[in-house]
Amino acid sequence: MDGSTALRGMVDQNYRHNARHLTAELQWFRLVVETRYKLFHGQSCNFSDIAEIPIPSLNGHVSIYQQFLTKTEISWQERLVLILAIAPHIQPYILDDFLLTIDPKFVAERFMNRQAGLIPTVETALFLLAGDDLESRFLYEQIFDADALLIRENIVSLDYESHHSSRLNARLVINQDFLSLFTSGKNFKPDYSHLFPAKRITTVHEWEDLILEEQTANQIAEIKAWIEHGDTILYEWELIRKFAPGYKCLFYGSPGTGKTMTAALLGKLAGMDVYRIDLAMLVSKYIGETEKNLRLIFDTAHNKEWILFFDEAEALFGKRTEVKDAHDRFANQEISYLLHRIEEHPGIVILATNQRNQLDDAFTRRFQTIIQFSMPSKYERLKIWQNGFSKRCVLERAIELEQIAEKYELAGGSIMNVIRYASLMALEAGSNVVMLKDLMTGIQREYIKEGKYL
Repeated sequence: MDGSTALRGMVDQNYRHNARHLTAELQWFRLVVETRYKLFHGQSCNFSDIAEIPIPSLNGHVSIYQQFLTKTEISWQERLVLILAIAPHIQPYILDDFLLTIDPKFVAERFMNRQAGLIPTVETALFLLAGDDLESRFLYEQIFDADALLIRENIVSLDYESHHSSRLNARLVINQDFLSLFTSGKNFKPDYSHLFPAKRITTVHEWEDLILEEQTANQIAEIKAWIEHGDTILYEWELIRKFAPGYKCLFYGSPGTGKTMTAALLGKLAGMDVYRIDLAMLVSKYIGETEKNLRLIFDTAHNKEWILFFDEAEALFGKRTEVKDAHDRFANQEISYLLHRIEEHPGIVILATNQRNQLDDAFTRRFQTIIQFSMPSKYERLKIWQNGFSKRCVLERAIELEQIAEKYELAGGSIMNVIRYASLMALEAGSNVVMLKDLMTGIQREYIKEGKYL
């Protein structure tokens, strides 16, 4: 059962019901901790095994958390691991209490990390489930296999300190999307941060606002068709065994030619969030960090209906270099890792670049579509000029848009910058008349940006 699919349509449930059910889960968790402590130390206890502890029925109310448990048919062992991963985010002191109940030397070796308080690990979970019973420990360790429910559906992930860390020491990390649904009842929309160097982009524009040459528009229509019919091709026509899931495309062309706007419009059309990846934060000067940042991006996007938009792709996805030192070797490994994650990602991935010839050939072979965003022709520039001004303003009679469109070669984004500037100057003058002198000043400003002069 797809855990993410099981939650769709449930976000309107009252968060109070989630709170009641999670409170019951935490009470069960406390009893498990107390029982494990007593069993481990040979003390008198009401239970001979934690499996005897009654599991909360969660009756009386309907919550997203309860429906998730029902639809996924999660085992009680997986359920305990789930609440263990959730606990630090909703009642962190409960794990501090756990820390105080175990021999400090035992805990320091097996459970502690550098952060304040106790962060659960795979070892934490196995100790609660099985104590020091090796047979049970070996059995329950399968909960953390790649094809097991919690890991397969990215409900819980394993965070390793390093590539050489034992799985027992891996920290249990609850997926923020599930955590948000289990608490507030809302879909999680990550904020831009060093932990998630991506920003959600939207647009107020419509498709008629995007002026492109015919060939470019036709290629974008192919992406629209995939958004509408991709699932039919893969699942109803049963081509999932022959085609890789998802859709990968490359946008290339000069700045301001419509790449970002197109990505935002595709998201608007599909009802998908579009996340623009900030490569300045993603590409780290420290060896090995870029791969970690990429993993955060793709793990967060797993099973979500997002469009990933990697802008200025050449900064990360440039041609592989000859291996001369450790930095070159790690850079090539990061490119290989990225190729792997792009290929297996089931959603839409768009890479945008100003210079296609700087991209590795291994990348371009993996795109279903490669679309050039050319500088607009004089006819396209005229449309942008004509559509760009507000209907509330008036153009000075001396302004002849046909001549301006023919004479000044500007990208669509640059034209809109000129219109913004000239409109502001009109308002600053207490008028709604856009003046030719302001238009020309705006054009000159854009030329200077590009290192050109009128």
